[in-house]
Amino acid sequence: MPGKEFDLLKPLSERNPYLNFLGIELLDAGEGWVKMKLSFRPEFLQPFTVHGGAIYSLADAAAAHALMTRIMPEQYPTTVEQRINFLKAVKDQDVYCEATILNLGRTLAYAEATMTTADGTLVAKSAATLMRLDVARAKKE
Repeated sequence: MPGKEFDLLKPLSERNPYLNFLGIELLDAGEGWVKMKLSFRPEFLQPFTVHGGAIYSLADAAAAHALMTRIMPEQYPTTVEQRINFLKAVKDQDVYCEATILNLGRTLAYAEATMTTADGTLVAKSAATLMRLDVARAKKE
């Protein structure tokens, strides 16, 4: 059963134009972690497999949402650096992502994300460094 973190993030996630455009959905959240899904669309193919940029966007969104569970509403996240390893091509399936905050500092946070298909096949692994921005600064930028 989703908890307070999910209840905090779900409306924000649903109002995010980029996530809506890609069809990225928040499935579950807890303190320092989230589960999200990228729903397959033929427009993601390039030409026979899902473009890595779509999967990268899922990993980035999940890492940011995982951090949001720890710092909102006082702060917002922004990605400083992210790297990804693509391990298996995706042809016509949804991609699921679990992201976790492994280190939370005063300014920076470190997250890891794992992308899989519905049957648990590992698709990609990502690591990201994110910055914590106070609300006033986040709204200026």
